[in-house]
Amino acid sequence: MRRSAHIAAIAIVLLASTAAADPGQPAPDDEIPPPPPTYKAGSVNVEEHLGARVPLDARFRTLDGTVTTLGDVLRGELPAILTFNYAECPMLCNLQLNGLTAALPVVAEAGPPPAGATNPGDVAFRVGAQFRLVTISLEPNEPLERLGRMRDRYLARLPEAQREAARRGWTFLAAETPGDGAAIRRVADAVGFTYVYVVERGEWAHPAALIFLSAAGAVTRYVHGIEFDPAVLRESIFKAGLAEPATAVGFLNRCYHYDPAASDHSKVAVVALRIGAAGFAVLLLAGLGTLHLVRRSRARPPTDPRSTPGPRSMTQEGNVS
Repeated sequence: MRRSAHIAAIAIVLLASTAAADPGQPAPDDEIPPPPPTYKAGSVNVEEHLGARVPLDARFRTLDGTVTTLGDVLRGELPAILTFNYAECPMLCNLQLNGLTAALPVVAEAGPPPAGATNPGDVAFRVGAQFRLVTISLEPNEPLERLGRMRDRYLARLPEAQREAARRGWTFLAAETPGDGAAIRRVADAVGFTYVYVVERGEWAHPAALIFLSAAGAVTRYVHGIEFDPAVLRESIFKAGLAEPATAVGFLNRCYHYDPAASDHSKVAVVALRIGAAGFAVLLLAGLGTLHLVRRSRARPPTDPRSTPGPRSMTQEGNVS
């Protein structure tokens, strides 16, 4: 019996320690990779505003610190591709701009003209020659030096023969006054681009889209995604040059964020383990108690009422002489 009690005690202690442990806290020696990203900002989206004009009077700073307007950047006869990114974006900006710079060298090669072109010869679309690129930083506090390093990183992905023209034709814009994102929001609202600041992570949740603009700053097309078909880009640039709207292409991608508070089930697991341990302990003790009672009943010999002497009466004692 004592041995059974000891085993029961050990089992209860082990179960209690297991229930008290937090499964969300790994041992120091464990190497646990970061969880996959999960989306947090439900309002992030792109609403198509074909034909809408960007606010040409919105003021920004260029990489050399010069204050300019979006109208000055777009001045001329060239169409433009507008993107919204920022230097310390943990994932989506890199994927989007990597995909864009991978397609630009192909777009820059002479190829068959898009449908509707009057020129029957081959056509090349080069940044700084046939179209512009404008990237507006979503981060109002973006340092110009950091934004400049971002620009240089993507220019380095282009063939050396195309870099100088791309440096002139790809403009990176930061908030005119650090911390003031009003102009960024004005342009984003005009083209239907929504984004949200995630306070817990210090990051911006945003979609990925190339927004094509005519020379006058009117939206002509949205191309979504992180990989871009050079033929689609050529057609989109051509239609933007004609100020001709076109149907959106691609699938909407958004910047995702892992939310441990929303997806962590460790507290539920702890409660479940504790309830299970308590139930097991009650059943174990009940079983041991029943076993103890059965053993006691077996150890006690049966009693014969005939072998038990009865009490002696007073009359018998009185008759003894």
